[in-house]
Amino acid sequence: MKKLILLLLISPLFVFAQNNPNAEYWQINRWEAKDGMAKEFESAVAKKTKKFNNSQETAILTFRIVTGPDTGKYMRVVGPKSGDFFNEGVSNSQEYAYWMKNVMPYVKNQSGNKRTARLDDLSYNWDNSKGPKKYVEFTTIRLNPGEGRGWFSMMRNDAKLKKANGFTGIRGVFWLVSGGQSEMHVVEPYDAHGERKGVFTDPDFDYRDEYNSMFGWRARTYDQMNAGMSIRDYGGEITETLAVSYTHLRAHETPEHRGFRRLREKKKGGGGGGGGGGGGG
Repeated sequence: MKKLILLLLISPLFVFAQNNPNAEYWQINRWEAKDGMAKEFESAVAKKTKKFNNSQETAILTFRIVTGPDTGKYMRVVGPKSGDFFNEGVSNSQEYAYWMKNVMPYVKNQSGNKRTARLDDLSYNWDNSKGPKKYVEFTTIRLNPGEGRGWFSMMRNDAKLKKANGFTGIRGVFWLVSGGQSEMHVVEPYDAHGERKGVFTDPDFDYRDEYNSMFGWRARTYDQMNAGMSIRDYGGEITETLAVSYTHLRAHETPEHRGFRRLREKKKGGGGGGGGGGGGG
């Protein structure tokens, strides 16, 4: 079953043992402010971000969920990082002490620590140097353990086809390496509701015909069938990210953070996640 979630960006880091030195890691978790203290929480996080997360190397993002079952909670996002970054921890750092003293008084609960690694061969047009998009579609797909080959094959072929034929959309595919099992996150940024998330340069492009031409007779049909058999269920999330307070955060974001959200470009304060060492950040 899919759930709809809209996220609003306003501005820590948990330790995991798994580590591939060549991987691009991201981490997400969720926070809940105490009743009636959402503005205080956002303000405290923004001040902490400005003080400690003011470079690409230290950047952390926070999104406020504004629709769906988790309305009012926050998603914190940190990345891209190496595995060693997460294994270092911050529990004895000045940053951690600041978080505990100045942000935690407004926190009711924290949950859902998940570390992911982006899969480049399943992604396309994920460019660190490009500016952010306004919205993000974030879909969680849970695969049957040991039976995900069909889904990976279809996603890899889809990415290869789109890269080869000038598709303008953006997609990042992330594999959950900690905090869950057989879970994939498909992240697609875009600029406006009602618009297609990318087009091919040729207006007469026939996707199915080209897919079969590239990968074999009836390949699209077979790949869709095999991918469907690989999927256990969807935990789909469609996230919208519009900033409440953004200008002081822009310089503190890594370019890939922007793949998760497009903040504020046209609206200011319109509608619209990170933590290490096991606690704050």
